[in-house]
Amino acid sequence: MNLILVAMALIASTGPANLELAEDALILACEPVADSVAAAGIGSLVVEIDGDHMGGWFVNQTLVYVLNQRGVQVTASITERSEEVPSVITLMVRPMELTVEYGDISRPWVIGARRVERIARCELSATLLDQDRTVLTTLRSGGEVRDVISWSDTDELSGSEDWTWLTADLPEDQGGGLLEPIIVTGVVASLVYLFYSSRAD
Repeated sequence: MNLILVAMALIASTGPANLELAEDALILACEPVADSVAAAGIGSLVVEIDGDHMGGWFVNQTLVYVLNQRGVQVTASITERSEEVPSVITLMVRPMELTVEYGDISRPWVIGARRVERIARCELSATLLDQDRTVLTTLRSGGEVRDVISWSDTDELSGSEDWTWLTADLPEDQGGGLLEPIIVTGVVASLVYLFYSSRAD
């Protein structure tokens, strides 16, 4: 009975949304940056998001959270190049990569539903600048998180259509076609044969 309940719970679980998976990878990439700032004894700074990655707002939001967790106060966030940068210590961060992609296709059993691997990757380039915009230190950091979800849940978990960086194309399933029904029929026929054979004995 307990096994059945566990199986039902696994079936009902759809996993985190692509945005949540990307956040996990992003936090892993932000942590070394925040640790470096905290280790330098900097108590407050301005965060400047460099580049034109569509997820720049997400990087900013997550980085501010991680910095605050390390005791570093963010006095301002700059996400538009046209804004004037104040004369304070600035942490300039460029998202080099922030994506959610799909990997291998699998099935828990021969006749089970298709499942697909998700891979969230993040790579950041960070530069710490003093009040005169002189480089104090630079750092590259990254994070990667993987999980496996049901193929049928991919649309639901992909999120907004505007977040193209979170909606990679699904890989082609090479295991379908005519071969799959033949395998399923063979497995079912074998089970029926074994059932009646055991009863005859």
